[in-house]
Amino acid sequence: MRKGQPENPFIFIGNQTCLDFVNTQMIQQGRLVELLGDFSALMAWMVQARILDAGDAKEAIRKWGGRREGLRTFERARELRATLREMAGRVADGRAVPQSAIDAINGLLRHRLGYAKLTKTRGGFERRFHVETGEAIHLLVPIAESASDLLAHCNRALIKRCKNRACILFFYDTTKNHARHWCSMSICGNKIKVAEHYRRKRQTKRR
Repeated sequence: MRKGQPENPFIFIGNQTCLDFVNTQMIQQGRLVELLGDFSALMAWMVQARILDAGDAKEAIRKWGGRREGLRTFERARELRATLREMAGRVADGRAVPQSAIDAINGLLRHRLGYAKLTKTRGGFERRFHVETGEAIHLLVPIAESASDLLAHCNRALIKRCKNRACILFFYDTTKNHARHWCSMSICGNKIKVAEHYRRKRQTKRR
């Protein structure tokens, strides 16, 4: 973690794991912010996304962090994120899912050698992915599974991008009337509403 960076910088507003993964890049104060700076950051995101438990993440960092396999997996993760971002953007615009996204998802699904593990938490239980094999690439399989579930079992019309043109975040709209416009009210919604209020106020004064 870099000095001055928040301890828990990730946001989870996508309602789908694969979209939350896409959202590990965001715009803050007009600048592109990269939340996945290295393999350790990827593992931290997976823990917060409830894909891995802290013990498995720590073991993955011990085995692969700073090594060639970890670097390759980290680069593959960023490539997957770029592919899923393109997919989400095209679907949100009403266009077809690109073949490159299908190929990337299937390419990772072939690597599934881990298993789901029931983990006890303070509030009850959660299901998390346990990597049983010795290859780091298998860590990315749950993200590919989320993307495949999104395309195969969810309403693609509900994959949306934030209405703030300066925002690059995506979400799956689970609201009752499917009328969600913003990534979140705290990040964009309130900001845009305040700006619109002052814009109307200025227009009223000019009349």
